[in-house]
Amino acid sequence: MVINMEKMIGQGNTAEIYKLDSNKILKLFRNGLHKSVVEREYQNGITVQKILNCIPKVYEMVEINGRHGIVYEEIKGTDLLKTMLVSFWKINDYAKKLAQYHLDIQKPVDDTLYSVKEKLEEDVDSVHVLSEEYKEIIRKYLKQLPDGNVLCHFDFHPGNIMIADNKAVFLDWMTACRGDACADVARTCILLKYGEVSHAPWIMKKFISIFKYHIYKIYIKEYLMISKRSIEDINRWELPVAAARLREWISENEKQALIQLVIERCNEIVKNT
Repeated sequence: MVINMEKMIGQGNTAEIYKLDSNKILKLFRNGLHKSVVEREYQNGITVQKILNCIPKVYEMVEINGRHGIVYEEIKGTDLLKTMLVSFWKINDYAKKLAQYHLDIQKPVDDTLYSVKEKLEEDVDSVHVLSEEYKEIIRKYLKQLPDGNVLCHFDFHPGNIMIADNKAVFLDWMTACRGDACADVARTCILLKYGEVSHAPWIMKKFISIFKYHIYKIYIKEYLMISKRSIEDINRWELPVAAARLREWISENEKQALIQLVIERCNEIVKNT
C-alpha cells in the first residue's frame, strides 16, 4: 500500500491518521509500537463490531515501511471534544451525553476480550517509576476488586467519540477489555481529571486545561444517577487504573500527579492493614 503523506488528517500519542480513497482511513502506528499491540486492536475491533453497531468497520492490517497500520471505515463527522469547543455554552449537556454514551456501550460480553484485571496487572508490572513494593500492594488490592463481564473501552473520552448524522460513533478500541463497568468509568475519570493532550492545537489544549475538571464533575454526577452506582464503586478502581496509566506516553505533569496519587493510596492501604 502506498499512502500520500500529505493526506494526514489527525494524530495522537500512538498513531497518525491518513485519508485513503473509497471512504477509508489508515491508522498508521508510530515506530516502536510492537506489532502485537496493533494485532490486539485489530482483533478487538473485529470482536466489538459484533457487539455494537456504532463503531467504524474494521477492514485489514497493513505494514508500510516497517510501521503497522489498520484500515478503518472513514466516519465523517466531528468529535465530541471539538463539538464542546465550538459550542462551549452547551458543555453541561455534552458532558451528560458522555455519561449516557458510556452506559450505552457497557454491554455484556464473553471471555473473548482480555479481562480488565489482567490488563491492569500487566500494565502495572511494566511501570518503571513504581517500586516493586508498591506494585505488590496494587496487585493484592486488585485481586479484591470485582471481575465483571461488560464491555470496557478503557480510553473513553470526548476525543474518541465522533458525532455523525446526529449519532455517536465510538473510536479507538485498542484497549478494549471485559470487566467491571466501574473500572472503565474510573479510567475516564482519571483521563478527565489529569490527562493532557500532546498532539493538538494550542486552543484545544487551553480548552481542555480550563474545562476538563468541570466536564468530569458533570459526567460523573450524571453517570452515577443513570447507572445507580455509587462514587465508592468508582473510586475503588482509581489506584490500579492510575498506576497502569503510568505505563503510557503521558506528560511529565500528569505523570507526577499520578505518582503522587498512587503513593498516597498505597500508603493508606498499608496504614489500614
